[in-house]
Amino acid sequence: MTWRWLVARLRGLTRRNVVADEIRDEMHFHLAMRAAEYEAQGQSSDAARRLAQRRFGNLAVMRDHGYDIRGGGMLETILQDLRYGVRALSARRAYTVVAVLTLAVGIGTSTALFSVIDAAVLHPLPFPHPDELVSLRVSTTMGMRRSALSPSMPDVRAWRESAAQVVAHVGMEHLAFVGQHILDTGGEVARVSLRYVSDDDLEVYGVTPALGRALTADDLRPGAVPAILLGHAYWQQRFGASPDVVGRTVRLDKASAVIVGVLPAGFDAKIDVWRPFASDSAENQQRGSGADVYARLRPGVTLDQAARALTPVARRVDVGPGDRDVVVTVTSLYDETTAGQGATLTLLVAAVALILVIACVNVAGLLVARGAARETELAIRASIGATRMRLVRQLLTEALLLAVIGGVVGVIVAGLSLQAIVNIVPLSLPDSASATLNARVLGFALALCCACAMLFGTWPAMRLSRASLTPSLSSAGRRHGPALSRRGGQALIAVEVALAVVLLAGAGLVVTSFARLLHVDVGFDPNAVVTMEVEPLDPAPGVLRDFYPALLSRVRQQPGVEAAGAVDMLPLGDTMSMTSVLVDRRPAMVTIAHVLPGFFEALGLRVIEGRPLADADRSTSTPVVVISERAARELFPGSSALGREMLVGGRQATPHRVIGVVGNVRNWVRPSRSEPAVYLAYDDPADPVSAQSMPLTIVLRTRLLTPALTDGLRHAAESIGPRVFVDRIRPGTDWFDDRIVSEHHRTELLGLL
Repeated sequence: MTWRWLVARLRGLTRRNVVADEIRDEMHFHLAMRAAEYEAQGQSSDAARRLAQRRFGNLAVMRDHGYDIRGGGMLETILQDLRYGVRALSARRAYTVVAVLTLAVGIGTSTALFSVIDAAVLHPLPFPHPDELVSLRVSTTMGMRRSALSPSMPDVRAWRESAAQVVAHVGMEHLAFVGQHILDTGGEVARVSLRYVSDDDLEVYGVTPALGRALTADDLRPGAVPAILLGHAYWQQRFGASPDVVGRTVRLDKASAVIVGVLPAGFDAKIDVWRPFASDSAENQQRGSGADVYARLRPGVTLDQAARALTPVARRVDVGPGDRDVVVTVTSLYDETTAGQGATLTLLVAAVALILVIACVNVAGLLVARGAARETELAIRASIGATRMRLVRQLLTEALLLAVIGGVVGVIVAGLSLQAIVNIVPLSLPDSASATLNARVLGFALALCCACAMLFGTWPAMRLSRASLTPSLSSAGRRHGPALSRRGGQALIAVEVALAVVLLAGAGLVVTSFARLLHVDVGFDPNAVVTMEVEPLDPAPGVLRDFYPALLSRVRQQPGVEAAGAVDMLPLGDTMSMTSVLVDRRPAMVTIAHVLPGFFEALGLRVIEGRPLADADRSTSTPVVVISERAARELFPGSSALGREMLVGGRQATPHRVIGVVGNVRNWVRPSRSEPAVYLAYDDPADPVSAQSMPLTIVLRTRLLTPALTDGLRHAAESIGPRVFVDRIRPGTDWFDDRIVSEHHRTELLGLL
């Protein structure tokens, strides 16, 4: 019935004259039939026609009733309201432009934010059947407490073999240290973001390469030809989207590798290169390596069922003593991806909602104020038969037109500025998700337009439709009084001021918090520090060990350089390295950094006890170490740390003598205190986790980074001998700003709103 009704209404709209002619012809047919009956009863033709017309009724009225049933009906009146609304808005262009722009701000801001929320919270996993994706962790007893650890590669293999009825695919992946990997294509050298993955990793997500093949178990075997995958965006940017890239040999971290495939667009867009885990890596054979393990459950398997099935398998895996009480934790990947965003999301939604309500209150005031000029028009329409509901519908139609036009403008603005908004919105978008104006976002924008029309249009429509006929008609042609009463105007102003004060107060609190964050004592002065990332491209053994001391010697000769040193892990960096130490048989976890002499002076760390590392310490028979003030307080409570020994390096620990205590340095800005830190010599031969194969960052102490100093540093690095890759030379303030970018973006966004 609904379909037939809709077809009839559409036919009445598109073929109105035909429907009207059909109704007229049908009525004349029935009138002629009735007249013929009267003639058969003996009436004359004229008398029969008069009697038939009297019996039939007013043809014009009957024709209108017939058209109401068979014509366009409500759809036609809606179109009439729309046409009238367009004419009314066109006649008042200044008012229309102001209202549209006001609504565009509110609707456009809300649409852009919803696009980010859609990608970050509502649909962060654009993969087939995302509800089947889970994250796997193992918890086991370490000492007197249980600790959650990342699974090992033997765990992954055991789950694939013995729990196939529960998990369809299991993969391991690990994000490499940012900025520490170099891809050399023969003509160009650049740093790349890199992720280590196991076989079956892409199958977990249901993703297949756009070109070539995925990584297989053969790629992880010892002696296999090194294989890598390229990210789609990096393939387009670096290789010009050439399909011939598959099979090409490049140099990744000074070793040859073959490109075997290109991933599809949109998958992990922030990662440039994927490479397989080294199967003989001792780190991946133990739990707690920091790698992430993800799995795809079989259809219908719950999280609890998966945990109960995977735990016994993990307990049978021999990865070391004390691991028999393992419990596997299965977490929805959706929950893990969206965790921790609630507070930021609430803050942004509240701020944008206030903006939208303020815009609606503004437009409501405009509608009522403009209604003073329409009282006569509305009174005339009411006098010729328009009901109050008919007038309300007309006014709401005009409000909906305003909202839709404002929404279209807002969506256009949101689309043009979406990337800029994504960059400053402090929500973490997953690597596999991107904010776009998709069908869901456009549907939200349409629903928002309708909601806004009801919000700002209902009260003005109800108020203006109550206009009294006599006063309105008698005042026609005279100057109109205000349609907005004193009390109504005061109420609107009060609402706007209250909402604006709430928004400004919230932004003020965030700005104050950010100002305090800028003055956090991180342990050194970023304004006096310059860093340079440089790495030799020669893979020969010992090149790194000899290169950096020679480079530091030349850097210290540059004009304006007060001190220079080197470190493998910068404080406030993207990553930090941790290791275990033993002091008097008491274990502890500390951050560890490998440095060359001059680092503490360059960073401006004060020496509290003893002395910093010197060149002579690199050749001493007894390995030495410098520790932070907090490490000295926690590892050697109540006594001096100088001259004491500690075992550094976990199971392969070697004794190191403490020669100095320096000030604390924060690894992050947010925590209220720094982590205990241990500093080892870069080429310490007794260090079991020595970073001699890792590149260092040069740290300089200078007050001004000039173009001349930049050129001098680059020339010094290139003139030593081996071919080198010189990357970012930047002041410490940029380095510090990278750590507070989320807070900075949050302050920018709320300040803008």
